[in-house]
Amino acid sequence: MLKNSDQVMPTPGNNGLRLRQATANDLDRIMDLEHQGFAAGHREARSAYAQRVGTFPQGSLMAWLGADCVGCVFSEIWRYAPQPDAAHFTLGHDICERHDPAQGTELYISSMTLAPSVRGLGLGAPLLQGCMAHVAQAFPGVTSVLLLVNANWTAARRIYAGAGFEEIARFDRFFDANGAAPEHGLVMRRPIAL
Repeated sequence: MLKNSDQVMPTPGNNGLRLRQATANDLDRIMDLEHQGFAAGHREARSAYAQRVGTFPQGSLMAWLGADCVGCVFSEIWRYAPQPDAAHFTLGHDICERHDPAQGTELYISSMTLAPSVRGLGLGAPLLQGCMAHVAQAFPGVTSVLLLVNANWTAARRIYAGAGFEEIARFDRFFDANGAAPEHGLVMRRPIAL
């Protein structure tokens, strides 16, 4: 439950969504959202989230609507690379290998999900924009944002395109599809400020 003592950040728009930094106490909630939001071949392990929360709390955000936790978003700050390397995007990657808030200029959105009960309510864009705004304020050296999305996830791609992201790379057969043919990944980027 969101407490009055928690530091919360409103998201853009009049949608009631509020963000707060995740803590180790949120790991059960994060894993519930992960299982609701992603198929088996797309899920991160609890240890990956524990590392992200411990390493970059400013980029590990829980989304609340009223008294309910309805989503989360996680990010890292990387050094800019014109052409991304597929190896940097693997599930379970060690955040410490690339996260560099002192020298990095690119925010990588490593995971974002909303509970199925609130999908379709227009909360995806405010969740994404809230994360970008929060990190940009805390780390003014960040100039761009990068993410990877499954090519088959049309709703997510629509949110990202609507937020100004453009496809810059394609990783063929990147995602495990749980026994089916592997699915393609699309890397998308935009400036932090539009």
